[in-house]
Amino acid sequence: MKLRALIVDDEQEVATALKLILQKTCPNIEVNNICLSVVEGVKALKKNSIDIIFLDIEMSGGNGFDLIEIVGDQLPYVIFTTAHSEYAIKAVKAGAKDYLLKPIDPDDLMAAVEKATSSFTKTQVKNKPSTISINSANGIVFLNKEDIVYIKADGRYSQIHCRDERSYTICKNIGEYEDELASDFFFRVHKSYLINCKHVIKIKSTDGGFVEMINLKEIEISKRKKTEFLKIFK
Repeated sequence: MKLRALIVDDEQEVATALKLILQKTCPNIEVNNICLSVVEGVKALKKNSIDIIFLDIEMSGGNGFDLIEIVGDQLPYVIFTTAHSEYAIKAVKAGAKDYLLKPIDPDDLMAAVEKATSSFTKTQVKNKPSTISINSANGIVFLNKEDIVYIKADGRYSQIHCRDERSYTICKNIGEYEDELASDFFFRVHKSYLINCKHVIKIKSTDGGFVEMINLKEIEISKRKKTEFLKIFK
């Protein structure tokens, strides 16, 4: 995932070198700007949407802790970059997520960025919508993904079947739902069926293979999908 970054350091050469290292080793980091003072950094944070700030501590006209205090609750993910190791404890207390000593080792930088990326990914998953919206004859309906048992292909349309026995016919092909729900434990066991694996109550090996869903619907597992599907439950 792409993360927008800001570098705040009063040494232009050092900041530029950090930017170059990021470009070479961390392609998912997009450096939005380089700021040479706390004042410039605060202005940049207010003006732009920033995910990560690489922040020096001792600077002319203020320090990194001043910036943290000024920005307050709107502070992005902070990685301190400094030549002074004695600030480490204070940095953690101030809310910094990582602390890199200058001269910055590229491996340490990559590890810090990987940690940051993982943090943002987990947040995205946590905040991922638990519903999908569908256009029905009576307007837009919001369905909880957990309530969907399976989706059946019907030409250009799809039939969504829920565990409370409601069903909806939608002008959207099953392939689009397969992409949308892939990360929510849905699996396309057959060209005509996309099932919610959380609602599988039995896997039958008779006649090549079937799944029995929570609503007692039996759905065929295609031969080419069977091995991949069974891996999910192993």
